[in-house]
Amino acid sequence: MKTFTRIEPTTVYEVGDRFKQQVVVKRFRTEDGLEHEFTTFFREGAKGVATIALTPDNQAVVVRQFRAAPEDFWYELPGGGVEDGEDIEAAAKRELFEETGYQPTAITYLGANTLDGMINFVCHAFLATGCVPVDDPARDQTEIDQGIETVLISIDQLIENAKTNQMTDAVAVLMAYDTLKELQGGKS
Repeated sequence: MKTFTRIEPTTVYEVGDRFKQQVVVKRFRTEDGLEHEFTTFFREGAKGVATIALTPDNQAVVVRQFRAAPEDFWYELPGGGVEDGEDIEAAAKRELFEETGYQPTAITYLGANTLDGMINFVCHAFLATGCVPVDDPARDQTEIDQGIETVLISIDQLIENAKTNQMTDAVAVLMAYDTLKELQGGKS
């Protein structure tokens, strides 16, 4: 197997008008002297969170929101970017509340995953239980303006959405699969 050693220059482009993101062009050299260029997305070291949120009666709290790549509305786990210096669990709770208006009684870390080999973004997944709606004006107005809608679905539907390309963050559902099935009473 070849060894890839990162070399300079690294080129960073900022894209987007309102919600700025970065495109990072990374360069590597292999021991055979070849240079390889890879275009990656998001700033290096970027972190995000995705939360499987369950109500006391084990309904999944998801958001239905427009996604530009498929050009359609998808059922999504509440989540988003972690702010610089922010604890990932605090970010998960913040994003859950901002997007849905729900707060959990307990939250468990599930693990981390990289969404794609060309994305400089690690997503941290959580399972939040005992989630109840809280009436508070601190909800994220940008999300509301974009038509985000909070929806309750069954655990079966959540798993089906993950299996059938109807959501991002399907890896989080896989991470929680055994626990989700236990909460359903072992249903397959």
